[in-house]
Formats: sequence, structure tokens, C-alpha cells
Amino acid sequence: MSTGHVLYDELLHWETSQPDAPFIIEAETGKTLSYGESIAALQALRRALGDEPSCILLALPGGMATSLIWLSALMGGHTLVPAAPDAPAYELERLTKSFSPDVVIIERPEEQVRFAFLDARFLTQADCEALIYHAVPDGASHLHPVDGWVCLMTSGSTGEPKKVILNAQQVAWTADQIRRSHQLSPADRGLAVLPFFHINAPVVSLCASLLAGSSVIIAPRFSRSRFWEWIDTYQITWASIVPTILALLLQTEKPDFLPGALRFVRTASAPLPAIQLVQFEQRFGIPVIETYGLTEAASQVCANPVPPGRHIPGSVGKPVGVSLRICQPHTSEGTQALRDVALGEVGEVCIAGPGVISAYLGDAGATAFQDGWFRTGDLGYQDAEGYVYLTGRQRDVIIRGGENIAPREIEEALLAHAAVWEVAVAGSPDPLYGEQVVAYVVTHESWTSLLEESLRLHCAQYLSPHKVPSVFIPVDALPRTYTGKLDRQALRQKQLDHVTEKVGIHAA
Repeated sequence: MSTGHVLYDELLHWETSQPDAPFIIEAETGKTLSYGESIAALQALRRALGDEPSCILLALPGGMATSLIWLSALMGGHTLVPAAPDAPAYELERLTKSFSPDVVIIERPEEQVRFAFLDARFLTQADCEALIYHAVPDGASHLHPVDGWVCLMTSGSTGEPKKVILNAQQVAWTADQIRRSHQLSPADRGLAVLPFFHINAPVVSLCASLLAGSSVIIAPRFSRSRFWEWIDTYQITWASIVPTILALLLQTEKPDFLPGALRFVRTASAPLPAIQLVQFEQRFGIPVIETYGLTEAASQVCANPVPPGRHIPGSVGKPVGVSLRICQPHTSEGTQALRDVALGEVGEVCIAGPGVISAYLGDAGATAFQDGWFRTGDLGYQDAEGYVYLTGRQRDVIIRGGENIAPREIEEALLAHAAVWEVAVAGSPDPLYGEQVVAYVVTHESWTSLLEESLRLHCAQYLSPHKVPSVFIPVDALPRTYTGKLDRQALRQKQLDHVTEKVGIHAA
């Protein structure tokens, strides 16, 4: 891929070679923007946003306006700060204090009161859509693109929130690696159901589709009742989802039209239990391509090959567009030289490449960047064929009696029990062993002491004694962040609530 304004250059190429081909389609409304109409729409948005670089806070659900604002910022020299449309007040305050936006884009005019403390210009979704749908070509082929930036916060529930800043070239580089690894072409149609305030949908679905000259169908949010309808209606060839969505789809019946045009679904953002991958493929006959991505790398880091290549359940695939090594995990005892572990041995995943940031904004997390490499904090190993297997987060490892326990191994074992739908395993302080293993379980049936004993015996069949959970806590659902990751702060609260209930302590 050449350097320069890649996203704009490719958009101009497709506008010339296939002007009538659909680029963006809204799943719920059917509204469509062709490649021939896209540059004129971006020109109109650019006039509205101004030629001077601005900081834009974007708080819209996925759709036509959201997609084009992403592209307008990346091609127009602006700094984009995506936010969840329903973000709580403290989240909005944190973002606005960190980035001081000049422009705020909201869904409805009445939402402006949530930003009353800001001296900013406001645009609504309707304002943006009016510009897009009524755009008239006017020298649109001469946008003079300027690389912009996107600013994202890493998940605050799995550690101290850090600010990640990516430039347009990093986004374009990674999007092109996704295009290559998924073998996307103008014949493809991708379904995007993930939020645009996370790195996945804008890069994996939108920008990779743009570089491929294909179509992207965007839903404002995932809908279990409409997912298969969208697949059929729009003749989707691939869809980007997360493991939580895959688990929900496992509760649906197989539509008669499958496999139809659908080549594969790809998962990211959280570990995918191998047993659920196998169950999905057996029920629906559709390959599941597990990937591994990071905000710090503009999304995809590893991906399994698409058919006819071999994808392996339990592996996140091979590195794509990055250099990857497995190193001795970082400890708190000062800076240590990076040292590779033996092939097949568990260590910390470290990456480098054009799409990977070299630092967080500010002073946070400086120790994660060493000798040109980013220490991800993820633990895993790589086999002789280059496939990568993740075993968990370094900070999530449970140390019981001096033994290191990976929560994912226990979660995989519990998911093989017929009564278990979802599970998360974490450590809890123990005065004798240091930590005990706690399993938070979502089941298909009512919780009883007999079911708990069944789970304990099941674990004993598959796990060493020290890995069998000491405590099982039934929950209605696992707490998750906006981006679908496990919310470990909320999980720890569930442990406290469970202990409180057990000992009969009640708040005054």
C-alpha cells in the first residue's frame, strides 16, 4: 500500500471506476450512498466543519452520518473524539476536559443540555444528513485531503484509562491489512453492528470496505431478531461481531437461506471460547474467523485465515501487518530487557508495526513501550506454524499457592457444561493461599445446590484440583463495557455483594 492520503486516494479511485456501486447502506432505513456520491457528501461536510483543524466530539449511533464524519475527520485534518451516544455524565465530562472539543455532534437538539458547560458549536444528526443527502458535486475531486486523527480511551474497567491517538495513515494501514487477510473485493458486502465509538467498526468494517471497493451495511446497534434478516436482505458476505453476539446468535434457529452469500463472520474485542466457535459452525454452517485486535494498533493484530485457509478454534490466528514476539512478562521490579520465551511457552505478547502507537497521550503507561515494541499485557504463546493462542491478561492471572492460573482455561472447561451459557473467572483474596478461584456463572436453568455441585464435579474432571473454583456465584448476566469487554470492576462488586449476602450484612 502506498503512503500519502490513502483513504482519499482509494475513494477517488472507486468513484471513478464504479461510481454507481453502493458504498454505505443503512440497515434499518435502506438509505444508500454510492461511491459516486460519497466525495460530494464529504465536501459538504468539510464545508460545514471548516477548513481549520477542529476537535470534533461525535456522539451518534452507527449510520450514514457517523461513517462520513469519521472519514471527513480523517481526510480533513480534524481530531475526532468518538463517544457513546448514551454515555453517562462522568464519561462525557472526562472526554470534554481531556480534549476540549470545538464541535459536538449529537443525535437530537435536546441533548445539547448535556454539554451546557461547553463553549462549542453543535450539529445534530439531521443537520449532517441534510448535508449528505443534498450534496451537489462542486469541484469535489479536489478536496486536498489532510491527514486527521482519532482519539480513543482504553477501557477504564480493566485498568487506568489511557488516551490513544491514531493518525489517518495508521488507520489506513491497518484497514488494508484487514482487506488483505479477509480477501475483501468489490463483490463483498460487510455488515457492521458494532458501535462507532470503538475502533472496530470504523476500521474493520468501514475503512477496510472502502479500500476494497465493497459495500458496508451499517446498523445503529445489534439486533438478535433482525440480524439474520439483514444478512438475507442485503446479501451480506461477511459480518464483524463480538463473542457476546455470537453467543446470542446461538440461541436462534438456523435460517433456511444459509449459507447463502455469507462467507464468514469474524469476531474480535474479547476472547472467543473454542466450544462456542465449534457450536456456531456446526449449527449455521458458517466459518467463524477469530481475530485479535487492540486500540493501540488501530484494531487488528492477528487473524485466522479465511477459507480455504485453515482457521483453528482457540487460536486468534497469525500476525497480520505487525511484528509479534512472545517475551518474558514484565514485572514491577524496574525496566527489564525484552527476552523472548521458547517456542510454545506462555509469555507476554509484544508487537510493533506501522499501525502501532509509540506512546499514550500524557504520561500514562510509559512502561508498556520498550525498545520500539508495545507490551500488550496479554499472555499467550505461538506455535511452530505461527498461530497465536491467548491465555489471558497478565493482571488477570490468579496466583493460588504460588501456582499461576489462567482464567480462560477454567472458563473453557465450564462452558462445556450443558447448563452454562456464559462464565467469567477471577481471583479473590484468600488468607491461606493468596487467592482463590471464583467463577461467575450465567446458566440456562435455575440455580440450585445440585447444579453447583454438578459444576464442581464437572471442573474436577477437566482441571487440576488447584484450578477448580472455590466459589461459584450465579449471575443473571456478565457485566460488560460499552465495547463488549468484561467489566472487571463490576465483577469485583458482585463478589463483594455475594460475600455480604452470605454473612447477612445489610446496608443501613
